[in-house]
Amino acid sequence: DEDTIRRTLAIALEGRYRLADFPDAESAVAAARIDPPDLVLLDIGLPGMSGIEAIPVFKTMAPGILIIVITAYEDVQSVVSAMKRGAYDYILKPFKVEEIIHIVQRGLEKRRLAAENLRLREALSLYKVSEAIAASLSMDEVIATITDSSLHELRADVVSTWLDDGEGSFFERSNNRSSQLPSGESIGHFMPDAVVARLEQGGPIVEHEARAAELFAELPSRPVSSVAVVPMKTTRGSPQGGMRERLIGWVGVVSLTSSRRFDEGQRKLLSILASRAAAAIENARLYEDLQATFKQTIKSLARTIDKMDRYTAGHSARVA
Repeated sequence: DEDTIRRTLAIALEGRYRLADFPDAESAVAAARIDPPDLVLLDIGLPGMSGIEAIPVFKTMAPGILIIVITAYEDVQSVVSAMKRGAYDYILKPFKVEEIIHIVQRGLEKRRLAAENLRLREALSLYKVSEAIAASLSMDEVIATITDSSLHELRADVVSTWLDDGEGSFFERSNNRSSQLPSGESIGHFMPDAVVARLEQGGPIVEHEARAAELFAELPSRPVSSVAVVPMKTTRGSPQGGMRERLIGWVGVVSLTSSRRFDEGQRKLLSILASRAAAAIENARLYEDLQATFKQTIKSLARTIDKMDRYTAGHSARVA
């Protein structure tokens, strides 16, 4: 809140980063809601909302935000409180500008490495899941794999899978909850017409809070924090020639945790899983149809053999 110190810091950092400075926590929080920052330099002693009070507010907006607190040398207890609330590091007044620059660089490098590590883990998980989906000819196994992956890799609270019934409508094939949610708690149900309309108009969906709740026919017990829905499509030849995409279902993931929102990267990850799942589901359906055809052929042969002699008529059916 001291203009001279704040402007000095801004001048030292503005050639290196895109930044904004504010004299109080309220205005900083308001700006961060519109454009969440990567890192916050936060004075603990501020008018109105204190720096300590602002930390959990910033963390709720984007859990990955790094927060470096600045405080007087004597106020060590505030530093302890700030670190407990999620601050990344601290700087004691009086400080040197070079010290600030070094801590900021170190923090952003740590954030970059963490994000890179996360992407590598996601890529490895995606490869393993894709291989498992592609290798399966069981509808139940495909659905179980995409459900488990969504719960663990996206840290979703609820995963709902919908499939077409072959007559232009969709039904909920599975609706699973995270082990963190109590079993007696309602996890809600999507409104299929609203979801299909959105998917056909604009493709995959990522919505938060009130707009996310609009996609539900029955809301969960807890407020909806975030929703991501991706289509499962297959490509087939059309009678007119050429190829045509067909929507065979979708996968919806729900976060009921206020601090956890789905982003574009997670949406892309879910889209890749859904794409592999769509092909596997189509193969599983063809395999089931083939199995049914085999059984029907065997039954027809058995009935034909039985009818050759009136004494053996119905014998195979009775034995079965």
